[in-house]
Amino acid sequence: MPWVKSLKVGLFNFNRSCVTSSYVTTLLVYNDRLTDTLPERGFNCTKEASYLRTSNCTSCVVGTYGNRIQGQCLPCPRGGFYQDEVGQYQSNSSDIGCKLCNRGTFVMHGGGNSSLSCKVCPEGTNKTEHASYRACFCLENYFRRDRFGKCYLCPQEGLKCSSDYVTIQPGYYWKWSGPHLNLYERYVENLLTFSDTYDTSTSTFTETFPKVHKCPQPFKCTNNDTIKGDCEEGYRGWLCTKCQEGYFPVIGFCQECPSLWIFIGEIAAFVLVAVCFVLYVIYTYRRERQLNQRSIVDVALARGKIVLGFYQIMGEFWDSLDTVHWPYIFRQLADWMRIVQFNLAVLVVKPCCFFPKINLSPYEMFVIGVSVPSITVVFSLVTIVMFYVRLWYLKQYDINFSVWNLKIESWKDRILTVALLVLYVTYPSTSNAIFALYPPACDMFYLDEENTSNVSLLRSDYSIDCKSDVHRKYVNAAYFASLYVIVFPCSLFYLLRRYSKAETITDITDGDRYPVWLRFLCENYKDRFWFWEIIELTRKVSQTFIIILFGWNSPLSVTTTLTLSVIFLTLHASYAPMRDKFEHYLQVGFTLNAFKMK
Repeated sequence: MPWVKSLKVGLFNFNRSCVTSSYVTTLLVYNDRLTDTLPERGFNCTKEASYLRTSNCTSCVVGTYGNRIQGQCLPCPRGGFYQDEVGQYQSNSSDIGCKLCNRGTFVMHGGGNSSLSCKVCPEGTNKTEHASYRACFCLENYFRRDRFGKCYLCPQEGLKCSSDYVTIQPGYYWKWSGPHLNLYERYVENLLTFSDTYDTSTSTFTETFPKVHKCPQPFKCTNNDTIKGDCEEGYRGWLCTKCQEGYFPVIGFCQECPSLWIFIGEIAAFVLVAVCFVLYVIYTYRRERQLNQRSIVDVALARGKIVLGFYQIMGEFWDSLDTVHWPYIFRQLADWMRIVQFNLAVLVVKPCCFFPKINLSPYEMFVIGVSVPSITVVFSLVTIVMFYVRLWYLKQYDINFSVWNLKIESWKDRILTVALLVLYVTYPSTSNAIFALYPPACDMFYLDEENTSNVSLLRSDYSIDCKSDVHRKYVNAAYFASLYVIVFPCSLFYLLRRYSKAETITDITDGDRYPVWLRFLCENYKDRFWFWEIIELTRKVSQTFIIILFGWNSPLSVTTTLTLSVIFLTLHASYAPMRDKFEHYLQVGFTLNAFKMK
């Protein structure tokens, strides 16, 4: 308790008293200048009345300090601060007029008035350092959701936890939903304010973090913005798998679009080479048919089938590698292809640089895929019917009937040859376009860390939602179009078997038992292996079917495709069904090369 003793000195009486450290002193001040100065020295001053010049100045109580800038007593901030004496104030604007709690302790709600107000910092914090303006700093690889709450172990792979908050590492992807990103950015800004000037309304983050996914090709997810996350220049979309505007895809990589004149020059060069090749083939074909030799067309078709089969399988394999990490050598290959841009693949995709609508989606690929064989079949049948109608008309009037009959038969063979060739070449890609819409070709991704919400996206294009009504309609259409996948090889098998059983005429080779339009399917095989091309079609479609539906990173895909490769390679090497040895070794070499790449 304070005590008071009166003293008399000369003509004046003084009262002397002894008080505790928490005793609040009140002064009645008649000087305006002094009234303005005292708030900077640990007092709160209030005027008695607006018309009087007197003020009551009270010393700052325990748990507070005199703030030089605001000129009033403020509570000691939340964190590692307290004040157990009255009338304390800042010695300068960068100092704080409060005492420091012991290391590893803090005051939860601020205004600590004794050392006993300092409590042990929560779990997950570094208790060897001063708490500062929070409940101690988090340990390494820990983060917090509340500036004055406990710290948690870093929640997911691909995240980095330091300075009390979470950031995404390069090579990973997350997608914020709604306003959560803005709230978290403001919360991080709060944590990076190492003074009592932080915004108290953003000192907590109560929303969930997005789910982190490892990018199939880590170099695409640079995440220079460590909070929002972003893609490498030229890439965009879910997992950074799509190309930005002004870029075009080349075997999974996005390359910058060339100038329009380069594109036009490539098209012109490609057309010129194609025309010269066709003219040479026509000239050579006529000459060799006159000499009764195997024509260059037969050779080109036979060897072209082998090369085409390899690239049709490996093309789908390369596309599937968008879901696994590419070795650096493939990135070098893409850079080389950027320089040497004259190739068919680039010519097909590069128009999207100048005509963005040409950038085909799996839906458009499906429509094109099923339309090409439908239009080919309908156009061929209509044309042949028109020829026969013309022939019937000529027969009625006996106008050069025999001559026109030969011409029409010749044109019919040509039309059927072209039609069958188109169907054969497009069959694997049409089948792939159908398979790509099947439900197993969708990948499910969780969107939040608690795995409460998810999205199902089409593997061939992550911008397509598999749960949408539009996609369901395309899936039903794909099921119906699957009849073509079965009917086409069965029809070829029936036709080849039918003509293989036909009686041959003396002095006519076995190859001539087949019509011209069907000959390219079996011309390069030995007689007893007339069916081998159907096996090759089955091999190509079955391997790509597994890769498309389950992805190359699936153990089932790896095991199944490798097993099929071994089986077909063994069968081909054992039976040697091809007439020409070069073509036999070419087929074995391509099959073996595909096996090694897988």
